[in-house]
Amino acid sequence: MSNASKNITVTVNIVEGIPTFSYAPDGPIIVTESTDVIFTLSNTSNPAVSFKRPLISYVPVDASRDITSSISEDKQSLTLCDTDIDQEVIGVQLVIKDKYGNTYASPDPQIINRD
Repeated sequence: MSNASKNITVTVNIVEGIPTFSYAPDGPIIVTESTDVIFTLSNTSNPAVSFKRPLISYVPVDASRDITSSISEDKQSLTLCDTDIDQEVIGVQLVIKDKYGNTYASPDPQIINRD
């Protein structure tokens, strides 16, 4: 059986070395079942950016470490697989790299697991 999925479009604008991340849809990502959350970069050609592995934190800190991540071959999509529905809040910082090798981390969108 495959997981449910949620698709999030990520737009990144970098001006004078400061990135701005925007998401569609915006806000916390609420899941109530095993879910693949798919982040896809959009409008990122100036400069071109790609995904790197995300930074993940859990609340409570002793929550199970059940999030796995994978990046598409072209590095334009990042999939986070949440394999359970423990009640927890998962902070995710998306990490991108521009064509010059600079890396940037996003403010953390949250994945909230609820029964």
